[in-house]
Amino acid sequence: MRRNHVVLPFGDQHKTMEPRYLPTCASALLVAASANAQILVDSIPYPGISQGFWGIHVNADTIFLGDDFSGDVYFSDHAGTILGQQTTGFDFNHGMVRKPGSYLIAEDFTTNGAHLYEVDNGGVLLNTWTFPDVIGGNSSGIGDLCADGNAVWYTMYYPDFNVFPFAYAYKWVPGDPAPIDTVPLHGEQPYGIALRGDTLFYVTDNLNGDQERIYAYDLSTDQDLGWIDLPDTPIDNDQRPQGMFYDGEFLYLVANRQGGSAFAYQTVFIYAFDTSVGFSHDEQADPFTVFPNPANEHVSIALQGMGSYTLTDAQGRSVRSGSVAHQAAIDVRDLVRGVYLLTVETTIGRSVQRVAVQ
Repeated sequence: MRRNHVVLPFGDQHKTMEPRYLPTCASALLVAASANAQILVDSIPYPGISQGFWGIHVNADTIFLGDDFSGDVYFSDHAGTILGQQTTGFDFNHGMVRKPGSYLIAEDFTTNGAHLYEVDNGGVLLNTWTFPDVIGGNSSGIGDLCADGNAVWYTMYYPDFNVFPFAYAYKWVPGDPAPIDTVPLHGEQPYGIALRGDTLFYVTDNLNGDQERIYAYDLSTDQDLGWIDLPDTPIDNDQRPQGMFYDGEFLYLVANRQGGSAFAYQTVFIYAFDTSVGFSHDEQADPFTVFPNPANEHVSIALQGMGSYTLTDAQGRSVRSGSVAHQAAIDVRDLVRGVYLLTVETTIGRSVQRVAVQ
């Protein structure tokens, strides 16, 4: 039977693709989200392959999949055929960055701080780093990695917290003693992370009733852009999302197929996101304003009513705190340059914004 082509709005261009596999719920998502141009356009199933694919990298010819069971990197074509695999010497892969001639591979949970390893294409170990201390303690549970120049962004699923921010993403140059940027996240179990220009995408797994969603965050404005549900979220919220990758055109997500977990197999879901159009669900604006940002002398807070504030560094240390009644100024002249998190609590709740000190 001939399948219809799907025309995808993406920026100022349109691309025609023939979907390989679109579950019923995914087809509904195409219709529901088409007005917002956040669309599930295709999926690549891997039935009968009992590997715990997690890390992912995509180029024009090949999908590279890091196996969190054996540690091997599998090579697949874009039809879902496994072409081969490479041994890395590890038995984990909780995030992967493919570089010219090597891979960066993140360790899974380690109480005293997980490690980041670099291996060449022959599996020879080149470098080892320990992820730095962060808000809440050691970087123990790494969700995923993505590259940003000579730095990496990574999600943390432990430490996590029972109030917003429930977890954080960090930007870090391997070998540096501390992160250089921090983003507050929704959901206690953030895994996959990907970067598209100034937009940071991350996906949340179900923990304590959290919805499995892809969120978007604008690094240039420090604002949540919104979220979309995964195809299975309205059914049983158990699709187990894992690694993500943005290839310059589409966002790729490793997750279980849609349907009952007893028959689950892993699938790579492919999304088109147009952040200039809007998301299916927009996040509410922050209840307070920060200016100027970046700042080099003072940061001012303006809000309706009264509250309290705390300014913390990327390792969770409080550097400023106090109360605010409609407006307050924070002296930052003696602070080290970098990105800090400003938390404001009022009678209506708690909100966090990033503040850059120059």
